[in-house]
Amino acid sequence: MEKIGYWVADNPIAIVAAAVLMTIISIHYAQTIEMQGMTTESMVGKDSPLYQLYDHLYVEKFGTESIAVLIEGDSITKPEVLRAMLTLSDNMKAAPDVVGVQSIADIVADTWAAQTGIRDIPSQEMIEEILALPENMMAVNAMMPDKSHTMLSIEMPVSLTEKQLGELYTETGGQVKMANFPPDVGVTITGKPALMKSITGEMSKSNGPVLALAGLLMIVALLIAFRHVKWCLLPIPVVFLGVTWTFGAMGYLHIPFTMVSMSAFPVLVGIGIDYAIQFHNRIDEEFSKGNSPILAVVETIDHVSVPVMIALIITATGFVSLLTSSVPMTRDFGLTCLVGLFLCYLSALFVGVTLLFIVERRGSNRKSAKSENNRINTPKETAIGLALERIANLSVQRWHLVLIMALVLSLGGIYADKQVQVDTDFKNYIPQDLPPLVQFRHMSDIFGGTDAIELIVQADDITDPDTLKWMDKFSTYLTASREQIYGATSIATYVKQANGGEMPNDLTLARSLIAALPDTIRSRYLDGHDTAIIDLNVGQMISRLGAEGTDRLIKEIDKDVSWLTPPPGVSVRESGDPVVMTTVISALTTGRTEMTLLGLVLIFIVLLAIYRDLIKALLPVLPMLVVIGWMGGVMYVANLKYTPLTATLGALILGVGSEYAILMMERFYEELGRSGDPLEALCISARRIGSALIASGLTTIFGFGALISSPFSITSNFGLVTVLAIIFALVTTFTVFIVLMYRMEIRREVVENTKQEFLKYIKSINARRG
Repeated sequence: MEKIGYWVADNPIAIVAAAVLMTIISIHYAQTIEMQGMTTESMVGKDSPLYQLYDHLYVEKFGTESIAVLIEGDSITKPEVLRAMLTLSDNMKAAPDVVGVQSIADIVADTWAAQTGIRDIPSQEMIEEILALPENMMAVNAMMPDKSHTMLSIEMPVSLTEKQLGELYTETGGQVKMANFPPDVGVTITGKPALMKSITGEMSKSNGPVLALAGLLMIVALLIAFRHVKWCLLPIPVVFLGVTWTFGAMGYLHIPFTMVSMSAFPVLVGIGIDYAIQFHNRIDEEFSKGNSPILAVVETIDHVSVPVMIALIITATGFVSLLTSSVPMTRDFGLTCLVGLFLCYLSALFVGVTLLFIVERRGSNRKSAKSENNRINTPKETAIGLALERIANLSVQRWHLVLIMALVLSLGGIYADKQVQVDTDFKNYIPQDLPPLVQFRHMSDIFGGTDAIELIVQADDITDPDTLKWMDKFSTYLTASREQIYGATSIATYVKQANGGEMPNDLTLARSLIAALPDTIRSRYLDGHDTAIIDLNVGQMISRLGAEGTDRLIKEIDKDVSWLTPPPGVSVRESGDPVVMTTVISALTTGRTEMTLLGLVLIFIVLLAIYRDLIKALLPVLPMLVVIGWMGGVMYVANLKYTPLTATLGALILGVGSEYAILMMERFYEELGRSGDPLEALCISARRIGSALIASGLTTIFGFGALISSPFSITSNFGLVTVLAIIFALVTTFTVFIVLMYRMEIRREVVENTKQEFLKYIKSINARRG
């Protein structure tokens, strides 16, 4: 470290140039970051068996999603409205990546073409007759619930990228304008793809203000707690430089930008600024002692870089456990934090120290060494430090009460945590006044929602009449027995309709009926002769039931399949977005517990390797268990739900909270080595390091506090609970941790004294015998 210190002092220009070059490269790679909404791929690991079924059988064979064009007016069956609708439909069919377009205008034009040979919109009287034909009723009712509303559905593959989806969304908007709908007709582009595009756009816009607010709050925190040093605001640009490098690393490592990973940046600001403060505080102290700029740099790096690196390692260890999560966006959050913490450390070590060295070397007022009388040898006592000393004294005196209260509240919180629900509906994470969300819900209210559970049916020959009859019978049974299921549609539904309401008994007839169906229907519900789907319409039930309710519904459908068994050789499995998303429930319940336990074990192992002392390795971990229990109680009392972001809370508490305990413990044992009295060492530690820990905690709280301003509830709730967690970590550091540290050290002294007395006794006996 001393050699690194001299190298920094000898090469300030090279370090600044390297930092500038690294920043330019980071800005370049930051522009390649992929914006990713709350997609299935971001919530469920691709190695999951359910995802494999979803990807290989559902998405590849049947997977489509739709841009919905909602058309509203006094009478949307007028010829001029249908002509505009048909123009829009025909133009969109020619657009790249469009699988098909469905609308009542297409039904009217295709039926009229079958009757006359001319594909056009006929008179109003003929329109009404065509829409009332029995063979058209099912499709018309699905697309037109009343004469004032209809929906034009533009189908596209699920596999489209965000860029392709954005281009298609833009193309749709342009074609709507060119279709020339009458002035009194309202046209709205909505649907899940449109909603997801708006979410990614809102994410891009909101991230800047959140980071700006974090910077502003940091200024306030530093002016309050760090104004005793020169250039007290320098840690802010230093940490934001590290954040810029992190953006570049995300682009280079292909880490997508999601609702969860975007929250890593205020986290990095809150934690990373502590590194910058530690280096800044020490070098300012060295300058104040009268040391030369070179010696100040060497002393700072020699004494600060290793302790801060240990704190970084412990914090990173907490985040490492997130990499084991089965939720991809949680893993991305953990990886972003790991990379960002290291880059913020490099920024503080090299850039922050170098800038202060350059400024000090150019200054004339500190070039001459100060007299010995002007050196700062005795730390100045602060009101915060004295108050924390009194709290420490009181906690030690009432240690029984402190430990009992902490234990009772923690156990109560752990129990209450089991009652906290899980929320996997992405629509609840975003601003509820977001116009596309309002439009999407307006469409859902009119058409009864678009949520669906897909049953994948596989057999040697789906067109076998027995298989078709079972599909029809099972669909009817589900619709009649499960109130959450509003309808079931399959290839059997259209075969039955084409055969006059009766299922065919002959294989040849069944195949001929299927061959006569429109290509859009066949490709939607049948793949070859061996795979088909039954589309279960559950309206808005997925949102209403929640993750747990959806999971129960899927399990009930499993039981129904077992009860009303399909013909021999026919298999039935659930798929679709709602089914795949149920795997997130396990990841956010048992998964978060496993991540927290893994974080505890990893931190304990790392501390044991560093200190090689069981008590020192155990002490920082125990208070964090208390905080985790308390936060479970807060989640329950505040009626908050676990999301992919708040599921990281346990690992975050371990990573951040253990840092305060480690710094406190280091100072305690330093003072204990000087005084030999545990109580005196405890009081001095609380008095001397207390102000620094409060200042560090305040800046971290302010950094995380910026998240509360996010328009995304998933992020603002995470900011709220994290701020509370840091406050709890500070409280336990000066109460529970102090008591445990003091009592365990007293116990160690008693054991050591007893051991020494026993050895003396043995020696005396041996001496008498000798």
